[in-house]
Amino acid sequence: MTNSPVRWALAGYGSGGRIFHAPLLAAAPGVELVAVVTADPGRRAQVAADMPGVRTVPDLTGLTPLGVEAVTITTPPATHTVLAHQALDLGFGVVVDKPFALDAAAAQELVDHGRRAQLMLTAYQNRRWDSDFLTLQKLIADGTLGTVHRFVSRIDRFRPVKPGWAGDPADGGGTLLDLGPHLIDQALHLFGPVTRLHAQVRAVRTGSGADDEIELHLEHAGGVFSTLAAGMAGAAEGPRFQLEGSLGGYLLHGFDVQEAQLKAGENPETLGAAWGVEDASAYGTLTTVRGSGRLPTERGRWDTFYPAAAAAVRGTGPVPVDPADAVRTASIVDAARVSAAEHRVVEFASR
Repeated sequence: MTNSPVRWALAGYGSGGRIFHAPLLAAAPGVELVAVVTADPGRRAQVAADMPGVRTVPDLTGLTPLGVEAVTITTPPATHTVLAHQALDLGFGVVVDKPFALDAAAAQELVDHGRRAQLMLTAYQNRRWDSDFLTLQKLIADGTLGTVHRFVSRIDRFRPVKPGWAGDPADGGGTLLDLGPHLIDQALHLFGPVTRLHAQVRAVRTGSGADDEIELHLEHAGGVFSTLAAGMAGAAEGPRFQLEGSLGGYLLHGFDVQEAQLKAGENPETLGAAWGVEDASAYGTLTTVRGSGRLPTERGRWDTFYPAAAAAVRGTGPVPVDPADAVRTASIVDAARVSAAEHRVVEFASR
């Protein structure tokens, strides 16, 4: 049993499940994708066309007879914790897509449930394995930039509001819960706890009912100041990352290649050594007292998430993302809401 692949299911087959999870699950060593949970006839037909042999079931209870051991929740955000709790009750290990929960209290409740059940529970923070983010980590670890004091991370997109859709924050809509968890998790992963925060959260697009532009300013306990920004009305795209230290700085434009590779129908199995490899034209610029030059970007490694999660299911390795990190991220989201609504700085108690 321990040498057989972990039997996995995917709950949800919208764009997230179809593009960002199914190809990585199908290509992951030690994982067998056996079922998709969806009651929608159109998506059931799509699963049959995309992945012959993969079963579809209407709800999580249908996974038990199939011998499923773990499930990825990639349904609409407001359903994430409801389904994750149900999956844990059924005895499945669980991967929860972002947002892990709509607020920190719900995130903590889910983490506590996972601990009581003694089952694998993790957050799908795949952007910890972005090519550019791995490059930042390497620059910090090897001391190239000296003492880091400033970090800027932004995602600019230009997407007019779709007719008939306004979005509702109560249902998990909005940029703060969509892109915010990625940006926040990356900043916390690099620089640790936050002592104070100021945020702007607003809707700027005509017809938008949820926030579509965010900017968070974080002061980390270690002294780094992070600026995190994202929006859906940013036609003039800014830099993705800027990192400044006592010995130099790093600036990068563009976006990690793995998303484009998946959207093109590729996966780690089909591309092999080319998976996650950035073209030289996408390299960032490293500037030190010795001058400036293009720095080759590290290889992106989204392909490592599911093998690590599978090992955690079997108890042979740690979870790829500690679910407690998702609680900390949700706490920052909660504080950003308060800061934006009350136009003030939010202080965090020292720990």
